[in-house]
Amino acid sequence: MTDPETRERGARPAVELVGVNDAFTLLTDRVAGLSDPDARGATLLPGWTRGHLLTHLARNADGQRRMVEGVLRDEVVEQYPGGDGQRAADIEAGADRPIGELLVDLHESQAALVDAWSRVPDGAWGRLTAARAGDRPVRQGVMSRWRELLVHLVDLDVGIGPADLPPDYLARDAGWLAQHRATDTWADAG
Repeated sequence: MTDPETRERGARPAVELVGVNDAFTLLTDRVAGLSDPDARGATLLPGWTRGHLLTHLARNADGQRRMVEGVLRDEVVEQYPGGDGQRAADIEAGADRPIGELLVDLHESQAALVDAWSRVPDGAWGRLTAARAGDRPVRQGVMSRWRELLVHLVDLDVGIGPADLPPDYLARDAGWLAQHRATDTWADAG
């Protein structure tokens, strides 16, 4: 018999999957009306434009999908095969594209990730992946994606502040936010 903690680690992260879908909708609704000049605009992340952040979100989805597809083959696959250098080069290479291309890339990469998650069998969500931050169960990648979408929605500087983020996300990720997005990063955090 499996104990509750072991069952939980292998269980489908249903709440987080809904959170990711809702966050993606919130993000895409906010960026849908951006122009090419808007995409070149500054964000709250020094040195990054909105084009950099949108490209990062697309490449993050690709990396997450790559790890999930590894889990489906019962392999541990690197999130970014070329490491941080390749990750940075991919973001830089895509940052100056027209807004239409940025948004198509964002939507297509998210759809491919959601499709990969839909193929993870029940009980397999505890299998390990090789994320940039270290090995973790595939289920933690869902929380990571939820965070990426919402934190970078604020970072995009398109009229959403920390207080506008969903309360369930804020409560669940309060520790990470306090450490990584305090008032020195987000003036209105707290």
